Amino acid sequence: MNSTWNSYLEWIESTADTLITRRRVRIEKKKLKEKAKGQFREWVEAILWAVLWVLLINQFIFQLYQIPSSSMEHTLDIGDRLFVNKMIYGPQIYPGGPKFLDHRDPERYEVIIFENPAYVSRGPMFDLVNRVVYMLTLSLVNLDRDEDGEPRAQLYVKRAAAAEGDRAVFRNGELYVQPPGFSEPVWERDLREIAGSSYESKRLLGDTNYRFFELTARQRAYEYAGLRLSSQDQQELQSIGNRSSSLVDFYQFTKDQHYELMSLFPEQQSVRNEFYRHENGYHIPADHIFPIGDNRDNSIDGRYFGPVPHEKVLGKADVIFWPISRVSVIR
Repeated sequence: MNSTWNSYLEWIESTADTLITRRRVRIEKKKLKEKAKGQFREWVEAILWAVLWVLLINQFIFQLYQIPSSSMEHTLDIGDRLFVNKMIYGPQIYPGGPKFLDHRDPERYEVIIFENPAYVSRGPMFDLVNRVVYMLTLSLVNLDRDEDGEPRAQLYVKRAAAAEGDRAVFRNGELYVQPPGFSEPVWERDLREIAGSSYESKRLLGDTNYRFFELTARQRAYEYAGLRLSSQDQQELQSIGNRSSSLVDFYQFTKDQHYELMSLFPEQQSVRNEFYRHENGYHIPADHIFPIGDNRDNSIDGRYFGPVPHEKVLGKADVIFWPISRVSVIR
């Protein structure tokens, strides 16, 4: 009987050890799982905090921007990456929203980043998500693409060439600005010297190109009126056309066309309106800025969409930080 009792006690002791061991294993596994969950939670929290700080910095202090086109050559080249100061003009409360903490207005000759006035929105939610993704990826990802897969420009970087109160007039691709108090428009280059600004605009078109635009506009206007160019103009047009650049200054071409139409149909109100609109240029109203590209003959800018409200100007392009060979302060 003693041996039976001893065997029973040994079985109880063995069973108890097994149960205790299993319980310890379960406790240890639970601890490991909780530790793993804690580490995962810490990583998630760290990532979320990093995302939050990136958004806050990009939205309120400075934003990274990558140059997608040649419209600002040689000041800014394709692929240049910039620091854009968003505090200087007052940051937006949220992407695309109203501003707060206004410091000052954009000034003539500053390189600015602003919302594209010609941009066709796909809805406020998409715009918000796209702007957030663009900021989080440090300007590497643009979700908004056209049917060819090319990024659509929601933001532009141009130079503020004229300020409120100015009048901006274009003649053969050259900008003339009439600031308040001036009796007539002044060539941009002369005005830059007066203001002590050192930037230079890039030109790709010359006198031959503009003569070609003038003759082509005359031909179009004459065709509309049921007339034909003189044989001399036809010969010159054919000769220049073989030597002319493939680039077109659409603003000047349209201006030339309305000048020709004005000479043919001065009694038509619509023709007179277009003639005087080009002749008088743009008057920059209060709280607006007039942006154009430094690469004057390859830029979609204020000539086509007009002055831009200050509230749509997001910041000032301050520094090129990449590539290394291009690191410099933007002037």
